[in-house]
Amino acid sequence: MSSATWFPPERPSRPWPGEPTQPEWRPPGWQPPPQPPETPRPQPFWPPTPPPQPPQPPQSPAEDVRELWEDRLLDQRIVQVNGPIDADSANRIASRLLLLDTRTTRPVTLRLNSGTADLSAVWTVVDTLDALAVPVHALVVGELGGGSLALLTAVAERYAHPHARFRLSEPSLPSITGTAGELAGEAAANQKLVESFHARLAELTGRPLDDIEADFRRGRFLTADDAIEYGLITDVRPRSVRPS
Repeated sequence: MSSATWFPPERPSRPWPGEPTQPEWRPPGWQPPPQPPETPRPQPFWPPTPPPQPPQPPQSPAEDVRELWEDRLLDQRIVQVNGPIDADSANRIASRLLLLDTRTTRPVTLRLNSGTADLSAVWTVVDTLDALAVPVHALVVGELGGGSLALLTAVAERYAHPHARFRLSEPSLPSITGTAGELAGEAAANQKLVESFHARLAELTGRPLDDIEADFRRGRFLTADDAIEYGLITDVRPRSVRPS
């Protein structure tokens, strides 16, 4: 056996950190291979953030039930008028009447239970009724009085339940504010609305205009039978016979 001492192979030396390295040898005229252009990565699309909306008050269960109930009545071509008539309710009633006018030619029933009405608002409904092509029938199911009586002058047929009553009273008018000239102009315009209201009732009932104005100043009450004699309605709807 040889007595020579074995030495491990020498490892390639590595430069110390910070020590400059020798550049790799390149032949003369060498050029680096062309690199393909870098394709930009698709960026995710984030929809714009909508502006913050003011908090809406929660709708009460009673309003949900009322809307559902009114939609069911519209399917049966019935428009319910409950309570005093103001600008908002008049616009809602007029929009429903216009909607039913575009569907079929079957008559529309207007169920009335309104003891008072703003005369300037009720004319919105009266003018809408005058412009409809479909016939409209009115059925008084409670109390009808004040400016709400103007609705009877714009329908084809007028009925009432046996216990309905009619109150002949001066219609309510919108509050007047402003300068003396503005007050005088508003008063004159409101007086014309009242005169037109009395004139239409006189034409409907066939009674003299002076009698109509006197009854409204006195605040006369009429039952359903009295209303037939007065000329406000044409008939009283009897109680329906229920199956046994």
